[in-house]
Amino acid sequence: MTKLAISSGDPAGIGPDICIKAFGSKKKLDYSPVIFADPDLLKERSLLLSIETDIQVYNGENEKDLSDKCLWVKPHSLIHPVRPGIPSPSCASYVMESFIDSIRLTMIKEFDALVTGPINKEIMNEGGISFQGHTEVLAEVSETPKVLMMLANSEFKVALATTHVPVAAVPNLITQKHLEGCIRILASDLKKNWNLKNPRIKILGLNPHAGDGGYIGSEDQEIIQPVVSKLSHEGYNLIGPVSADTAFIKKYDLEKVDALLAMFHDQGLPAIKALGFGEIVNITLGLPFIRTSVDHGTAYDMAGKNQVNENSMIEAAALAAHLSSKDENA
Repeated sequence: MTKLAISSGDPAGIGPDICIKAFGSKKKLDYSPVIFADPDLLKERSLLLSIETDIQVYNGENEKDLSDKCLWVKPHSLIHPVRPGIPSPSCASYVMESFIDSIRLTMIKEFDALVTGPINKEIMNEGGISFQGHTEVLAEVSETPKVLMMLANSEFKVALATTHVPVAAVPNLITQKHLEGCIRILASDLKKNWNLKNPRIKILGLNPHAGDGGYIGSEDQEIIQPVVSKLSHEGYNLIGPVSADTAFIKKYDLEKVDALLAMFHDQGLPAIKALGFGEIVNITLGLPFIRTSVDHGTAYDMAGKNQVNENSMIEAAALAAHLSSKDENA
């Protein structure tokens, strides 16, 4: 049985709700989830959701001793009271401490994989915590020089060459060295975790129409194309750079592509989220452990009201358990 560390995210958002709904219903699971949160917060939220939950404090038990009749919690205490739906910068330290604890315990193999709930970047920074996103913290804490963010559902997978940066900063970040590293990580993880012998990867262009031969920007011809050519000669199965506006259309062979690499956040994610929001899993590639996450934000307006759909958390946990078991058997 796989043991998962579940970072519950912002306590005022829907993170606690989806943890309770996904793992507190006493259903038989193929893995043992442990929530990193304040036990009292989960008790209060369970009452608001009208869900009867047996909350037990986790003290390092083996997965075989973690009854699926309980919601196991690795305790982290909130210093300030929390009201669902009302974000507070005063909780930023609590969010970061519980998140980092979940990373470190996964790194030392106390947990087999890590699943994360939603965090609000603005609230974290207002609370004095410099926070670009989960991906950046995961790389820093694990001392991983290069990681790659990828979202996946049953239809397709989209990785991002850049993540949470201003659009104006993207062109300077798209270098040949960076792109080559991204493609190598993406291909390696697709081989290792999805059993794809020679994954076919579509590389999106940076500019409209992939630069139109250089008439709409030169980056596609001068930076992206040489990398695609170099790695293709090494045996990588690559297409591109292609125009992003048609890259997701199935009649253009999307079903034959194993993954797409987008140049920036809002180039790749709107398409996959439009086709399957709530069923998508966020995966960090390149880490020395498995990390997945939900595909949505904190949704403060739904916190504590039993309106939220927990499917993305269930999908993220199931994939984390599956990938970590493959990793153990490799």
